[in-house]
Amino acid sequence: MITRLLLALLFFFVAAPFSAAQSTIGARISDQFDAPLPMLRPQVIVTSDLVTLGDLFDHAGMYAETPVFRAPAPGTRGRVQAHTVLDAARQAGLDIVDLAGLTEISVERAGVRLNVMDFEQLVRDALQTQLSSLYGENPGRYAITLTSNPSPTTIATEIANRLVVDLLVAPSGRSERFSALIRTPSGQEIARLDGRAEHRVMVPVLGRALARGDVVRASDLRLQDVPFSRTMGTPTLLENADIIGQAAKRSLRAGSPLNPDDLTAPLMVERQDLVTLVYRHGALALTVRARAMDEGAEGQSIDVMNLQSDRVVRGVVAGHGLVHVLGPMQDIAASTDLLSSNTATAERIQ
Repeated sequence: MITRLLLALLFFFVAAPFSAAQSTIGARISDQFDAPLPMLRPQVIVTSDLVTLGDLFDHAGMYAETPVFRAPAPGTRGRVQAHTVLDAARQAGLDIVDLAGLTEISVERAGVRLNVMDFEQLVRDALQTQLSSLYGENPGRYAITLTSNPSPTTIATEIANRLVVDLLVAPSGRSERFSALIRTPSGQEIARLDGRAEHRVMVPVLGRALARGDVVRASDLRLQDVPFSRTMGTPTLLENADIIGQAAKRSLRAGSPLNPDDLTAPLMVERQDLVTLVYRHGALALTVRARAMDEGAEGQSIDVMNLQSDRVVRGVVAGHGLVHVLGPMQDIAASTDLLSSNTATAERIQ
């Protein structure tokens, strides 16, 4: 009876799987020292090119940063036998671990898959940086058409946001052609791209046709995407603030970019309009009715005819139907037939 019991115990310790025995012994040691044993993980995902004990085991402690294997290629995975992991841990000084009953584990290297659209965006961002340095606040954008077809590739996650774009050939005013090299920070080539990049800008255009003299309102404008080349012949107005409140010099069609020659300050006085002629000197204000001989916007000088004397004087448009007169007081008085009747007042004012 005793012999059978001894044989049974011997069979149990010899035949039991190594991993189960390791786990049982580890549990006893863990209980004895009241600290969690390093426990093997069934699935491991790493982001660098080295696998550490901290990647493989929970509670690796002071050994967590110790590298033991090279990681698989980015975006791929492999399987490692548990006894291989155990041997590597022991060689690194981590002698007692809990294999958690595992016979093998999965190790995966995280990666980012880049396709043609990703490459295109990287080049577009690089070109946009170049545009901003050249054209400031309203640089526009590049519409890219590739003539090459780079193959998709997977790169390590840790460098995905640090890729470098070298513009070997940059587009210019004479050519839309570009050539770019995409590489890792260490210089490894990822892809080469060739193609055309059309410079385009958003410009304000009229949403409706305007007649000569019509004043542009904010509701009259909309943004339109146009090739930058269309704005190069004549300076194109790119800001709403330069357009709103201005008047059309001539009839303007809807949908066309505007240039400074298309607009002018709105007219405050039309030719042949009846206007108020004003001369101010200190507290004295002299006003008469007159007829405009010219049209004019605010701040422009025009000729006006005094309706009392039929004399023409020069004045500055100050508002709708309002003209301020230029010249010495005696000239103003003479033009309004006041010199003979109010000589004393005119002399005091001078």
